[in-house]
Amino acid sequence: MKMINLMLRIVPITSKALCGLVLGCALMLASPVLASEGGFFTGSGGVPIVPGMEEMEELGVVFDKPEGRIVEAFASGHLSQGDVREFYGRALPQLGWEVVGEGLFVREGEVLKIEILEGVENSRSILRIILAPSQ
Repeated sequence: MKMINLMLRIVPITSKALCGLVLGCALMLASPVLASEGGFFTGSGGVPIVPGMEEMEELGVVFDKPEGRIVEAFASGHLSQGDVREFYGRALPQLGWEVVGEGLFVREGEVLKIEILEGVENSRSILRIILAPSQ
């Protein structure tokens, strides 16, 4: 702590720079966690892939249009429908998504729909997300 106080006296840090430093450190600490937990769907702007599933990138589609983007993405893994729904029910509200129904979320003019088919590909479940403008 003495070293930090000494550094603050030697190198004045503005509050904006300090916020940037704290945010940068937080992102560095969170990045390995997010990467180890599956990361995010390609083109989704931050929709996480549930840990235990892998994105099926070859099936994904991303369209950009004036009204907003449309993303359809898939992942597969050995998880139950309940496990997947529980993960998204906890994770998405923390990312600003509002729950409006089972497997249905809204945020800032977008709708996110999550569908799970259990045990269809070599006993693996298939997760499908659809992200579209809400209008």
